[in-house]
Amino acid sequence: MKRPTASQIRAFNEVAATGSFSRAAKALAVSQPAITAQVRAMEEAHNVRLFHRVGTGAELTAIGERLYRHTRQMRDTEKEAAVILHSARTLTIGELVIAAGAPGPAMSLVAAFRAHYPGVRLEMHFGNWQHVVNAVRDRKCDLGILTEAPQADDIFREALFEQSLVALIPEGHRLSRRQEVSLSELMDHPLLFRSGQSQTQKRLNSVLAEKGIRPQPLLWLESREAIYEACAQGIGIGFMFDAASTRADRVCRVRIREITDFFPEYAFCLRSNQSLRPVEAFLNLARDMESQRANHLAG
Repeated sequence: MKRPTASQIRAFNEVAATGSFSRAAKALAVSQPAITAQVRAMEEAHNVRLFHRVGTGAELTAIGERLYRHTRQMRDTEKEAAVILHSARTLTIGELVIAAGAPGPAMSLVAAFRAHYPGVRLEMHFGNWQHVVNAVRDRKCDLGILTEAPQADDIFREALFEQSLVALIPEGHRLSRRQEVSLSELMDHPLLFRSGQSQTQKRLNSVLAEKGIRPQPLLWLESREAIYEACAQGIGIGFMFDAASTRADRVCRVRIREITDFFPEYAFCLRSNQSLRPVEAFLNLARDMESQRANHLAG
C-alpha cells in the first residue's frame, strides 16, 4: 500500500480548510501549481477524487470528507507547533538552565533577565569552578557564570566585570576596621580555607606559594556559604571574591595588600549554544548591564 507523503497531506489539508487551491497556496507560501500537483499526485496514486472543482473554489468529495476527518489533526498540530516555535523565538516562552560558581554575580543577572522575559523558565545550579565547567561541557546547562571561565576553542565567553579577592574578617575583630591588611598579618589569626575545586582557594594558594608563606588553616570548609557563616560567627578569617555574595552582616571585607590583581567574572557557553535564543538574550542583557555600569562609573 502506497502511503501519501507529508507534503501531499499538508496540501490536501490546506485546500480542505480554506476551500480554495489559491488560498491554500498563499497560506503555505508556495505556488498554486505546486498545491495542485500535490493533490493530483495523491488522487492519481489511489485512483480517487478528493475535491470537486467549483468555480474558483474546491469542495470535498465524500472520500475527501472522510479523509479530512483523520488528517485535519495534522494541520492543527502544525499550527500549534508554529505558535510554540514563534513564542520561543520571541522568548514569550522558553527555558534557560544556568550553572554558577557564586550567587552574587548570577542573581543580579537572573533578576534582570526575569524582568525582561517573564515567560522563560529559569533553572539555577551552583557548584565549584570545575563543577560548573563540567556542567557546560556536558550540556547539563545552557550557560555558566564563573570567575576566570575557561578559554578554549569550543567556549564562548563574555566578560561581565572585574572583582578583587578580599579577606573576610569578623565584625569587631581588631583588623576589621582596616582598609588593607597584609598576608603576614593574617597568618597570625585562625584561617578558614575552602576545600575542593575552589577558584578562590587556588588563587590564594598561588599568592601564598609565591610569597613563601605556609599557612596552617584552622578549618577547611566545603562552600563559600560555610566560610562566610564561620566568619560571621567569629571562628576565623576567610577569603572570597568580593562580588560573590551580597551579604554584609557581621563580616567586614578588607583588601589584601599583596593581591592587587582584578579577576574577571564571565558568562560563558559552548559555541554551539551561543545562537540559542535564551542564551543569546542573556548574553546581550549581560553585555548591556556591564556597559551601563561602566558608563555610570565613568560619569
